[in-house]
Amino acid sequence: MKTININSKNFCIRFLVLVLLIASYNNTSAQLNYEYWTTVGGQSNRDGQFNVINVPMGLSNTFNMQNSIWGMQIFTGFYGFATTRYTSISPLRAIVEYKTYGNSVSWSYESNDGVFVIMGFRNDKIYVRNFKQNGSDSIFALLVGISSTPTVAWRSQHTVERGIIWTAAFASNGDLIIPGSGTKRIMRINHTNGDTVWTNSRTIPNTGAECICVNGNTVYAWDGGLTTPKTIIAIDATTGLLKYKSQTLPGDGDQEIPFTVSKSGIVYAIRDGGLLYALRDTGTEFNLLWSKPVTHPVGTYSQIGINFDSTIYIPSGRKILRLNPTNGATIDSSVDLVTSGNINPRFAFTRNGNVYIGNGASTPSEGKYFKFTSNLQSLLWSDDSPYNYYSGPTMGFGFTNPHGGTGGLLYTGQGTEVKYKYDFVTSVEPNGLSELRNFKLNQNYPNPFNPETKISFSIYEAGLTRLEIFNSQGKLVRTVINQYLIPGEYNYKFNGNDLTSGVYFYRLSSGFREETKTMLLIK
Repeated sequence: MKTININSKNFCIRFLVLVLLIASYNNTSAQLNYEYWTTVGGQSNRDGQFNVINVPMGLSNTFNMQNSIWGMQIFTGFYGFATTRYTSISPLRAIVEYKTYGNSVSWSYESNDGVFVIMGFRNDKIYVRNFKQNGSDSIFALLVGISSTPTVAWRSQHTVERGIIWTAAFASNGDLIIPGSGTKRIMRINHTNGDTVWTNSRTIPNTGAECICVNGNTVYAWDGGLTTPKTIIAIDATTGLLKYKSQTLPGDGDQEIPFTVSKSGIVYAIRDGGLLYALRDTGTEFNLLWSKPVTHPVGTYSQIGINFDSTIYIPSGRKILRLNPTNGATIDSSVDLVTSGNINPRFAFTRNGNVYIGNGASTPSEGKYFKFTSNLQSLLWSDDSPYNYYSGPTMGFGFTNPHGGTGGLLYTGQGTEVKYKYDFVTSVEPNGLSELRNFKLNQNYPNPFNPETKISFSIYEAGLTRLEIFNSQGKLVRTVINQYLIPGEYNYKFNGNDLTSGVYFYRLSSGFREETKTMLLIK
């Protein structure tokens, strides 16, 4: 009869733990997450990414809204969407309008002297700024659901810096990070009651065109006035204290200073009249990865986009450029998308790489929306949208929604319509797990291992490829490779000599595909 010694018992226990962890991980991966367009750029790092495979443009619909002089950004939640409608210029008036996706509930929030500009939509609350030219702003939260009327959850007296397109970024718990005025140059506001959590003083760079980004526990913003040097600063999201700042980033004194932050902590920032910069946040400082000249003026309200293969999308005159993230070299270029002036784009990306672009133009004929393949060479769809000054493509609503929603694209311009391009979305990949012919991550061998194992994989097209190791808590512990690879099969050795025994996950990402597997280190 076969006997089991102590070491074998330990191995069996460890193997059982591994099986349970894998089952738990796979169950978590299979769950369908909701994701919404909470602020300009989608999420608080403002990269434009949205974790749905595709949004076909097969069907369309319109929602009738109150007439608006300008198109404003649309924000989405579980039950419905909200947007600002500018009903008058003189006197200046703006209202908040909300609709459920099934159009069963519709309401507007307004007052005789209100200029209500939405700052974000999260945790079933629409966060609104009452914009006052005399500087006596207030902000408040409207609680929404399927009720026919909004409920004011809280109201606070906070003056927000001038500018019509200021939108909030959000801390991990849902607190608002907003640009203040006076000595309160950046504020964190408690999302449950409107109280101030912290304030940080800085020099505000302009009068309303910049944004604030949040990635992880770090807040990113510009520091420097119109006539003073500008830097990117990193602020601790918990304490509000300055962590560090970048080198001075020269440029002209205009407002055109778009930036975004990748989920891996790389800041991409443009100085009009200067350069495009790629800065890696190491956790203790910013390191300059590369910079390149910006050859055309940048639109005032432009955005920088990051697709799921990490390639960068920027405006360049009347075109959109797709850039290599490792050195800034141009990979692809669109044709001219406007006939005059400069394109003023905002982006959205689905996981298969499709690119949605909204051009915020002051000339009516130039207000447009586009859908391209990732290389910008095939135009899949376009539509005119006059006077969509401050609007961009909005994604993310209603997946498996019991109240009748489906996934799609919302956009608006001047007039009474919010347009809805949609089809039923049958699969969402919140964790990016996908399979494709010729894209394969193999099980490591040996497994379990101590301390070295081999990891092999194959990719089907050239692109930036990462092989990363995570511990059982999901913390990145090693980047095995992070470079451009050509199609083919690859083998890499991984040595866990400096790691403790336990379950680890290894993830391969290349192009628009990702795959994750589990391995066990036993010492």
